[in-house]
Amino acid sequence: MTDAAPGAERAYLKRYPDVAGAIEAGTITSAREHFLNYGRFEGRAWPGPSAGPAAIPPASAFPAVPHHCDAILLSQGFLFVEGWIDDRFDQLAGIALGSSGDQPSLAAMPHRCRREDVERHLAFSSPFEAGFWQLFEIPSEIAVHPIALRLDLASGESISVPPANPVRLPVREHLDAFLGFYGRRSLIGNLVARSFAELDAGLGSMIARMHGAARATYRASSDGHYGSRPAKPLLSFVCCLYGIPDFLFLQIARFAHHASLERFEFIYVNNTPALEEVLHRDAELAAMLFETSVRVISFDQNTGFSYANNIGVARARARTVVLINPDVFPREAASLAALVRLASGKAKHAITGGKLFYADGTVMHEGMAFVPDPRLSALARSPVWTVEHPRKGFPDRGERKTRRVPAVSGAMMALDRADFERIGGFDEHFLYGHYEDADLCLRFAEQGTEQGWKVLCDPALAFWHYEGCGSIRRPEHEGALPINRWRFSCKWRDVLSGR
Repeated sequence: MTDAAPGAERAYLKRYPDVAGAIEAGTITSAREHFLNYGRFEGRAWPGPSAGPAAIPPASAFPAVPHHCDAILLSQGFLFVEGWIDDRFDQLAGIALGSSGDQPSLAAMPHRCRREDVERHLAFSSPFEAGFWQLFEIPSEIAVHPIALRLDLASGESISVPPANPVRLPVREHLDAFLGFYGRRSLIGNLVARSFAELDAGLGSMIARMHGAARATYRASSDGHYGSRPAKPLLSFVCCLYGIPDFLFLQIARFAHHASLERFEFIYVNNTPALEEVLHRDAELAAMLFETSVRVISFDQNTGFSYANNIGVARARARTVVLINPDVFPREAASLAALVRLASGKAKHAITGGKLFYADGTVMHEGMAFVPDPRLSALARSPVWTVEHPRKGFPDRGERKTRRVPAVSGAMMALDRADFERIGGFDEHFLYGHYEDADLCLRFAEQGTEQGWKVLCDPALAFWHYEGCGSIRRPEHEGALPINRWRFSCKWRDVLSGR
């Protein structure tokens, strides 16, 4: 390297003595750092023959651009690349990739994120989004060769990354790995606004296709039925299990404490293959001790809330089904008596949610409402809606009257099985969990315009809800949350805005 960069540093310090003083005081480490983080935004010029106000120096004025490709993940049809680059002098403008030995055939603008490890390593004095990543859809011919990666800079220069053999994963594992990254990435700015912008720009539709490819691999690994099977069960309880096996036995035991279960059937859909054996054991024991019908359907992977409940309802034999979380228990015998009354025909053309309570008796849920978020909408430049639980955490006011509400929680809702199937059940495009219950209620209410379908909250259906205790939380679930919020907002923004 020539002394062009040191000479420019000296010239910058001579022109701006305050910067030299800041270096002496230890506030910053170099003229270059000041220019990148402050000077160019203040209208200062970097010394050089062609430099104008706030000119960015050419890449040749500094050492080679530090960079690294950390991961390339590949599945059938999709590729994810992640790395970092110090592009403060010459901005990363594009990522191109292809088969080794060929010209790159796919190109895209990079998404950016913070990398605090890089900030520490390169001694940045302020936060900087050094991380880059992109999710590609790829033709099959790329999948059989080492991957060649090229980083294109704003100056027109390019950096060729040595060919690498990607980590090859089944599409469902690839999706989970990407969602895990998406859920833990760090940004400068608002996470929701940035996520909406990325998803609007095409990432959302690509994730939907990746999720569709993963859904095509779902397979039931076992299906066991225990106990007597009533010819015509009065109620079918459908419950999705993930990560924690204990609640199957506990839930049935609490139901049995308040009522005879001989006219009920319990259907548990297991999304954790490792729990398969213990759940079948507990189902057999619960069916014998509490004289009821228990069925366990296990899948070879986590299919998510929507898919699992759709499978459970499809296997239900009662006319009235109750969708219930594993950490929800009847509060009193009258709660089950109210469900039995619904089964007499009152569930037709209605989704009826219960009143859910925390362990201390405060209200967890008594209906949901849709509230626009003006701050997030302004940041995202797109309508962003929040699903609120009014009076969540407040003391119970003791209302006993059934009333119409915009939506009820999927933690506990009762409805007619034929109605559920008629509107297509839960939307399986939602990832893992969140917003599919609100979506179901809005689709149900759309029928009400012409056919009188309605969404109700009945305080007589009083249940305890140990919120968040019934399953484990993994990084991919955090990544799915902003995607589901974006999908919900896109799908219902016109209806909720009254347009």
